[in-house]
Amino acid sequence: MAITLLYGCAQIETTTRSLDETRAFFFDALGAGPIEQELASQIDQIIPDPDYGCDHIGLGDAVFQVNQPAAGMLYNGQKSVHQSYLDRVGPSVTNLNFFVDDAFHAKELLLSMGATVHIEGPSSAARALADYGPGNTRPGADERPFLFMGTRALIGLDLEIMEPNFLRFTDQTVQYPAFVQPRPVAGDGNLLLERLRIVVSDLEMAEAKLARIFTPASASRPYGWREGPLGRSFRVWLGGIEVEYCQPLGDGALSQALEQFGPGVVTIEFTAKDHAAALARASSKAAIGEEPDWLGLGEKPRDLVTSREAIGFDAVIS
Repeated sequence: MAITLLYGCAQIETTTRSLDETRAFFFDALGAGPIEQELASQIDQIIPDPDYGCDHIGLGDAVFQVNQPAAGMLYNGQKSVHQSYLDRVGPSVTNLNFFVDDAFHAKELLLSMGATVHIEGPSSAARALADYGPGNTRPGADERPFLFMGTRALIGLDLEIMEPNFLRFTDQTVQYPAFVQPRPVAGDGNLLLERLRIVVSDLEMAEAKLARIFTPASASRPYGWREGPLGRSFRVWLGGIEVEYCQPLGDGALSQALEQFGPGVVTIEFTAKDHAAALARASSKAAIGEEPDWLGLGEKPRDLVTSREAIGFDAVIS
């Protein structure tokens, strides 16, 4: 039985060397703003090491959770997965965060497919995720886990999942999963999330894994297949976010990204209400170049903000 994702993507999670610098880049270059500050503060306090930091940032109607791991940091005896990614590939998108219908089944399914458990703890670790007040709190949060599952080799990114500890999503204000309305205002509101671009080594394998892991209500069938001399791709809706999966075929930008970083998120694409204002803002903090011709189809290039070292991904603005 496949996994059902609930309420849309809760967070796009990244790892960074400096939370302060990453936060400043999100705010100053992309017009983002703070969001879910009560929850972010409680997650930050779970790890007592003063070198650890966590914040939630609203951008493009999505929530980005930024993690600054502390060297040697352990949680329940487990090494920080965020530090592992920093050591291996530098700042990057590590995972997507979802509520699921059955965390125990999800864990069994993913383990049977070759995933690993990077982090596991009680879903009550952050108080705001366990107590939604009288009449809306589901009992048993201490017994239900949150899971950070190593699924990158399967679908190009990891998954952090847990069952909700509330009874009614609409009666809580702790989290604002992507595209759930109404949302609090965060930043200047100029950019809107369009899609994530993920590079993998084998499109058919990714397609098969997605179909086995997620129910049809959680992940669409692949659409928009394209192929050029440098790569091929398809798109899929995954928990309310569009993802373009790409496989390199020739010696181009996709091939270089896969060789340097392994499978994972290469870019996150945004549309701008005011394109000139978005570029003026971004160019004051980062170099702006042309988006690579990923597939070699000769498409008109969009503007690419060189921002991976700062925030974990390069931003494409159209």
